[in-house]
Amino acid sequence: MEFNPTDSSGKSGFELLPDGTYDIEVIEADERTSQKGNEMIALTIQANHPEGYPVRIWDYLVSVPAAVFKIEQFCAAAGLEDKFKAGRLLADDCIGKKLRAKIEIEAGRDNYSDRNSIKEYVASGVSRPSGIATQPAAASSPKPIAEEEIPF
Repeated sequence: MEFNPTDSSGKSGFELLPDGTYDIEVIEADERTSQKGNEMIALTIQANHPEGYPVRIWDYLVSVPAAVFKIEQFCAAAGLEDKFKAGRLLADDCIGKKLRAKIEIEAGRDNYSDRNSIKEYVASGVSRPSGIATQPAAASSPKPIAEEEIPF
């Protein structure tokens, strides 16, 4: 094997994203069973670090009543509201979806280091990136004019 030693940036490939809202893409999704026997979808998500390199984050959509809110957030942010309303989401529905998420650094535990985690999936319109609007702004209703204000 040959390589260029000057290509080493000194980065391990596991650099954490600073807390914030990021554009993300689901690059892998697998249907699995959790350790407690619950159905879940394991997501591999990619975001770009502010310095320009890709960072991967792993998240899980678990089918338990206490975690359905996260499935709802994901579906709303990914444009899969119909899947949520039907109560059926497949791993294939998730792959390739581009959305936004609030990402935070979660303190390590049980001898594991800190890691990034998805705090919240952000639905379109909740926290928009800057750019050009794709829809015209809603026109506000004009203020009613009193009869005595009409000039004729």
